[in-house]
Amino acid sequence: TKEVTVVKFLSLIISLLIFITVSEADSITPDNLIIKGKKLVRDGLNGWDEKDLLKARALFERALSQDEDNYLYHYYVGYADYRLAIFYKEEDKMIKYLDDGIKYLEKSIKLNDKFSDSHALLGSLYGTKISIKWWLAITLGPKSRNELKKAIELDPKNPRAYLVDGISKYHTPTMWGGGIDKAIKSLLKAVSLYESATPPDSLMPGWGHDEAYIWLGLCYMKEKDYKKAKIQFVKALEINPQNGWVKYQLLKKVEEKLEVEQQQ
Repeated sequence: TKEVTVVKFLSLIISLLIFITVSEADSITPDNLIIKGKKLVRDGLNGWDEKDLLKARALFERALSQDEDNYLYHYYVGYADYRLAIFYKEEDKMIKYLDDGIKYLEKSIKLNDKFSDSHALLGSLYGTKISIKWWLAITLGPKSRNELKKAIELDPKNPRAYLVDGISKYHTPTMWGGGIDKAIKSLLKAVSLYESATPPDSLMPGWGHDEAYIWLGLCYMKEKDYKKAKIQFVKALEINPQNGWVKYQLLKKVEEKLEVEQQQ
């Protein structure tokens, strides 16, 4: 009858909807959440968008909630915290994400102390915390240096280990083991490793290629070598054409400096 046909049709629709819902749920595995989160971090950095960074962190946490003993998932929550700590200007927010990031990265290392990237980021977060609370340098300074050193020792071909080491040396006074010359040395090593590296597995960290050139350019800016600085910024934009920091700020700034030089 007509009524039976309608009931069968509705049952078919309901079954189809249930199948689609289950299929979608099955496809959102922890690994897929990590891959989506990585893209959101990249988008958030390119557009300097807080919402994308926070969404990425939520996805990483969601992946972690499904496998709390996975060192890589702990790493990615710490990675999101690393990005958010730098994003904010307010000291209380920076400290919040720095402390959270340190907690997750220390846990990642506890689960797998051979993963170079966790040591590198942990060293960077220790160093960033010192920049806010300088009196912590006595305790966190050695910790930061040890973690950065360990990251390079564990994987001498890890470009991000040299990148964060270079950034750290850029911000650290010469008297404390930093300085522009040492920063340039680490960043040149990072650039070389990025250029020769094979594309990483989709789950593994692969960020930082454009940033290595950016920080190298900032070093040359400090040395007032604006021609070299511009070359680095252009290269960074070739690698990542959507990088808003380079496109709208750094290139403009270095071109203004070059224009002043030409007028002198």
